[in-house]
Amino acid sequence: MTLIRVKVPASSANLGSGFDTVGLALTLYNFFDVLEVLPEGRYEVDVIGEGSSSAAQDCRNAVIESYERACGEWGLVPPGLRLRTMNAIPFKRGLGSSSTAVVGGVAIANELRERPLPKEELLPLMVSMEGHPDNVVPCCLGGMVVSCWDGSDLKFVRLPPMPSDMLAVVAVPAVELSTEEARRALPSQVSMKDAVYNVSRSALLAASWATGDWGNLGWAMDDRLHQPFRARLFPGGEAILEEVRRIPQCAGVAISGSGPSMLAFARSEAHRVAELMCSVFSRFGVRSRFFVLASDDAGVTVSRNVGCSQIFRPLRRRGSDFSMTLGVDSAGRCVVDQVVSDRDVAKIAVLGVPDVPGVAARLFSDLASAGVGAEMIVQSVMRGQMNDIAFIVKRSTLGEAMAICRAYAADMGAQGVTFDTEVAKVALTGENLAGCPAIPSQMFSVLAGGRINIDMIAAASTVIACIVASGDLEEAISALSGAFLR
Repeated sequence: MTLIRVKVPASSANLGSGFDTVGLALTLYNFFDVLEVLPEGRYEVDVIGEGSSSAAQDCRNAVIESYERACGEWGLVPPGLRLRTMNAIPFKRGLGSSSTAVVGGVAIANELRERPLPKEELLPLMVSMEGHPDNVVPCCLGGMVVSCWDGSDLKFVRLPPMPSDMLAVVAVPAVELSTEEARRALPSQVSMKDAVYNVSRSALLAASWATGDWGNLGWAMDDRLHQPFRARLFPGGEAILEEVRRIPQCAGVAISGSGPSMLAFARSEAHRVAELMCSVFSRFGVRSRFFVLASDDAGVTVSRNVGCSQIFRPLRRRGSDFSMTLGVDSAGRCVVDQVVSDRDVAKIAVLGVPDVPGVAARLFSDLASAGVGAEMIVQSVMRGQMNDIAFIVKRSTLGEAMAICRAYAADMGAQGVTFDTEVAKVALTGENLAGCPAIPSQMFSVLAGGRINIDMIAAASTVIACIVASGDLEEAISALSGAFLR
């Protein structure tokens, strides 16, 4: 059973000209679950997902180290923990994976305090652990952040959200590059001309983001302080910076963090930007994959298993007689332990499919053969023995999915295919949800009370998911969190 879940977003630092000061949180996540409280000094960590065994060990150590350091900073004796980390963020690829471990460990320690601190008050401690603010601050707060750190004091400004139609295309090559190696490649001195060049671009980047002048990103993300040196460290880096910026779909391109991942912004046809980035890597003999992501505006989030009345009393302070105890309601009630969301989805509907055996098998076999995953599949019986089949896919696979669906519709004599990218998924997860009829009823009532229309619904024993308009997602998350995670 998950007692505490900490969800931490990926981040892309620098965005070209904003070297060591600008960072953007993205909708790709690592999760850190507290499964059990153990005696002091004892830890059990299960790492699932991204990362080799060595990277997984680094993640394990970083989470525990930041957890223990935070407790020590507050004069608390840290209990041991059984943890599960689920990693979707690639390691050593310039997407802030190390920062997620720092933020996750501190957030766990904070949750075990008698009175948890606001996120903003945790930032100086997190930054001191990481050594620089450009990943940690957006990881913690979400969104686009400009921050400065002098070794003891932190200043930051959170800029307005990225528009919902702007997407971040991240191409991730199958090569690793450590932050230390990337820093060693930088010169110890730069010319006044290059310094002025970067100051002007970074100022333009912050001002354009603040005012919504997105047409300036191509100029504003140019850099002379670090990218010319780092792009040489991995095959294809220089070519992507040069070639991707030329296509009309690209609003701006940069190395993500210290690399080797590359990030480009696109407001239309993001898949074309992704295909070009990956094709350049292929031309240089490097395998790659890509993510099409939105901005994460929530930052680190923490959910408790409130349905089982998990009660954490204050952690024992050094030299005191108080210890941490855990009480569990054994009534066997169902548990809602988190509200999750996903903007990286698109809805497809195949209309007027003949109501005969095998039509669904053919469609989803074709999609599976192309590596396109489908979720929340709904088939509705329509008039005249015709059905509509609707489902969602990742936005990054939309182009391929639509080509397959159009060919399928033509072969089957269906009436047509539609798609919608202005949607998002919001879901409740937990235990025994199927055994609690009141939970879906309450969920739908909460959304209705916020005048949030539900486009699709899917449910299982551990999840109830809804598709809503992307513009309603933040309100849906807030309303459901208030109703179920108080």
